[in-house]
Parts: sequence; C-alpha cells; structure tokens
Amino acid sequence: MQKTFYLFLLFLLFMGGCTEESRNKIFKQADNLLGKDLRVSYVADSGTIVKSWTVRDGKVTTHKDEQGGTSGYYYFWSVESGYVQVPIVRTIVEEIK
Repeated sequence: MQKTFYLFLLFLLFMGGCTEESRNKIFKQADNLLGKDLRVSYVADSGTIVKSWTVRDGKVTTHKDEQGGTSGYYYFWSVESGYVQVPIVRTIVEEIK
C-alpha cells in the first residue's frame, strides 16, 4: 500500500511539472493504448444509416488547423475496408460494449 502511495505521489509530481500540452499528449497516448471498439455510422439526410464501420481497439480522429478548428472529417481504420474518411456532420460514433 505504501509503495502504491509513493508511486502515485511521484506521478502527481511529474504531472505537475509538465505543461498542459505535454499532459494532453501523455493522456492521448494512454487513450491510444486503451483504445475502444467503436461503430462509426454514416447517416443520410433522411436519418437512415447508409453505411457502418467497425473500429477495433482503435480511435477515430480529426485533423485540426492552426487556429484549432476541425477539418470537418473523421479519419479512422476500419475492420471492413481499411482507411476511411467521413464528414463529421453526418456521422455517429458509438462505443461497442
């Protein structure tokens, strides 16, 4: 128990010395390692699902420009077809349990 406490204290000290950007990168890398299974669906104007993809133990990302705005597209690697790019405004991302 005492060893766990010291490890936790060391972790807090380490994180306190990092910039916010460094902490975000560290947590993003941890999120990549702990990826979730996701279902990504493309939706038509009528609200019906046109196509769905499965992302295993992975992540759905988007590109940001210099001002921090998103590109308007999600990018991911699907089980069914490999690399996929879909518009954000017509996409539903769900965690598969």
